[in-house]
Amino acid sequence: MHNQEKKLNTFTLSGLIIGPILGSGVILLPSMLYNMIGNYSLIIWAIILSLGFIFALVFGKLAILYPGDGGVSLATKEALGKKYQLLTSFYLICAVFFGPVAVLLIAGQFIKPYFPDTSVVTLGFFIYLVTYALLLFRIDFIGKLMLIVSSAITIIFLISSINILLQTSSFSLVIPSLEFSQIGYSFLLAFWAIVGWEVIGNYSNEVKETKTLTNAVIFSAIIVSLVYILICLAILFGDFEKKGIEAFKLIWLIEPIFKSYSNLILSSISMILCVGTLILFVGGVARLISSLKLTTYTSKHLSNKTPIGALNLLSMIYIITLILVHFEVLSLDNLVAFADGFFIANAIIGLITAIVIFKKGFLRNCSIFLTFLFFIILLFSNIFILVLIISLFIFTFFKK
Repeated sequence: MHNQEKKLNTFTLSGLIIGPILGSGVILLPSMLYNMIGNYSLIIWAIILSLGFIFALVFGKLAILYPGDGGVSLATKEALGKKYQLLTSFYLICAVFFGPVAVLLIAGQFIKPYFPDTSVVTLGFFIYLVTYALLLFRIDFIGKLMLIVSSAITIIFLISSINILLQTSSFSLVIPSLEFSQIGYSFLLAFWAIVGWEVIGNYSNEVKETKTLTNAVIFSAIIVSLVYILICLAILFGDFEKKGIEAFKLIWLIEPIFKSYSNLILSSISMILCVGTLILFVGGVARLISSLKLTTYTSKHLSNKTPIGALNLLSMIYIITLILVHFEVLSLDNLVAFADGFFIANAIIGLITAIVIFKKGFLRNCSIFLTFLFFIILLFSNIFILVLIISLFIFTFFKK
């Protein structure tokens, strides 16, 4: 029988990548870092985006060599053995306990002005219901939808940033002196901007040919870097009325062009990007969980290949995490920092996998360099998360 399944092409895969990787990061991080460390954020962005580009190439290459729903964990199984495949999978799953809830809260905050009587946690829950419904659709449909949306959003941010830079009177830059711990914590938060590349491999089965994956990774990495850099430059150099008087707000970027529609546009963008991020992550990790064959239930699929059992398991976890936020056991900052800790731990194992698999050459050297650097960034994590990461590692190391 001829296989007529629809698969992702370079552009639909790029749509699935660009929107989610910009995701909540582009809405949250540029202004957050600027408000924390001022002009120093330019240096952080230059470094993080360069790392992100190399990171994308390494993980893209691993995904091509070992395609399947298990993503890069399949390469880890080959290079380091089954137990490290489980460890890296658990790190990613732990990251996805916290990360998506942070994204839901960010989206909730942006639409809160339209629902003043509803709490951000409740709004987050409703946004998750929308995401859950979308995850039941075929992946090529979601790819097309995200392509249209992420193209529009990318254009809005690019035009707005360029417009501000064209009207800037002076480009002088004073870099403040900061404490080492502040710089380290800024790197940890900025890491959120490059999270997502490690999930691409989980979609490798949905791609027509391997060239598609390579092209999509390179194209997406260029676009993502361009958007971040232009936004960052516009924030640093732009002449804004209230700059220096109050904390920087992203809406100032788009106001000169979109005037009174700015609030509505930014709320819509935030909502869509956050849902896109959730689709990439929750969909990717649900595929990973189902591929691990942990239980018969978590391996259940719908007829259109949606890993429904794993998706329902993750949904339960998000509801519990949202309840913890509601009772103020967790906050947004915590969630981002916790998720980043696990994402970095997962990335480090992926990079060690790459060092073992790529016997020599540029990507191997890059992997060694990134492993060292990510390890240093990881040390700025919350102590509780570090203990958990190390405990899981020790448990795996001694496990027969």
